Amino acid sequence: HAAELLADVRETCALLRAQFPAARFLAFWDFDGTLLRGDCTEGYAERGREVYPGLARLAIARGLSADYPVEGGYAAWKDDYAELKRRVGPWLAYPWIAQVWAGAEEAALQELARQHFSVTLSRHYFAASRLWFDGLAADGVEQHVISASPEVFVRGAAASLGIAPERIHGIRVRATDGRLTREVLYPVPFGEGKLARLHEIVRASQAESPLQPVFVIAAFGNDFVTDGPFAAFVARHVLPTGTPLAVMINAGLAPAEYRHVFRSVRQARIFARKSSCGTVTLPSWWPHCFSSDT
Repeated sequence: HAAELLADVRETCALLRAQFPAARFLAFWDFDGTLLRGDCTEGYAERGREVYPGLARLAIARGLSADYPVEGGYAAWKDDYAELKRRVGPWLAYPWIAQVWAGAEEAALQELARQHFSVTLSRHYFAASRLWFDGLAADGVEQHVISASPEVFVRGAAASLGIAPERIHGIRVRATDGRLTREVLYPVPFGEGKLARLHEIVRASQAESPLQPVFVIAAFGNDFVTDGPFAAFVARHVLPTGTPLAVMINAGLAPAEYRHVFRSVRQARIFARKSSCGTVTLPSWWPHCFSSDT
């Protein structure tokens, strides 16, 4: 089904190119749980066993947070984060994660993120998501990631995805003299904030090339609350020809307002397969894909 969905969006691009030869095409992605299995900030565990640590843990261990000491700081951070999400909600908890690094050198956090993606996190992308991502890139589609992770963390994925860091958009705080502050820059890419960021990117793309039409042709997410608004906008957007693709990955049953809006994809892991050459071991994140409308 992954290949079929890619073929669908390629058909839409071909139809649009036939009418608008100079057109630019944009696709928008969530990151954690959509491209990456797990969460680059919080890490990922399976059945109580840590698969990889998140960047929050590594940054605290490097002494990059003035709020949380190296010794025992990560456990305190986890408790505070969980309590903030429980008592207030993610709309405040997510920006708080970006504020925790106030006073740290932005370059130090960026380098930590680049290293962690290069060595570890890049081995945990969903295979079907990479099929879509790489296939769209090969067709000249300009892809942007809009994530609720701190931008200083998620931009570490740029090299492994083969895109410019400027096309990865996370929660931002102002930097002064090379050090991060607690001043959050808006919009915060969560829920409606992701849709606002999408509109900013589209307007900037149109301003860059006013003689070229710009079409948003695909969106990918995994959570109806976090990603629903921007993905539904893409799904319901009427193109001059063809149909945009909007995919929800492992999101479960859609709520009423999103019923029959998205293509629903479930990704399952495969550990090993037999071939004529013997046993071929595949990484644990390599999925089968099952697709339906939600």
